[in-house]
Amino acid sequence: MSQRIDQFCENLRVKLTSIDDNMRGLKDKIDSKERTVERDVQLHLVSVKTRIAQDRSKLDAAQADINKWAEERKAATDEKVAEWKAKLEKAKLKARAEAAERYAAGAAVVALAAVVEAEQASLEAWLARKDADSAQGAKAA
Repeated sequence: MSQRIDQFCENLRVKLTSIDDNMRGLKDKIDSKERTVERDVQLHLVSVKTRIAQDRSKLDAAQADINKWAEERKAATDEKVAEWKAKLEKAKLKARAEAAERYAAGAAVVALAAVVEAEQASLEAWLARKDADSAQGAKAA
């Protein structure tokens, strides 16, 4: 399990670093007031939406694992687990551990997907703010 946690942390670090690098690059373009900045933001947004769409089936499977774990956790009460331990019911304990590991992996997928969706939201918010500011500037003129 420790190896899975290490892998999750590494995947999250890589994903966050990648998003941070991309967003810093866009911010630098925005700050330099390049003429193509809006197009660059829109292209990046398309790229993010494509990644989200490509990962949709993985996200759906992860959410199914999470829901399944929630149901199994309701069925496997603390008393039942204690009974399995006392009776050394290895198969049941092993199945429970494997389900918990699928749940943890699924939760990691959902967390990483949320980070990408936050990136999408940030890009959409920037574009919306640009539209609002442009409309305000045109009205004042």
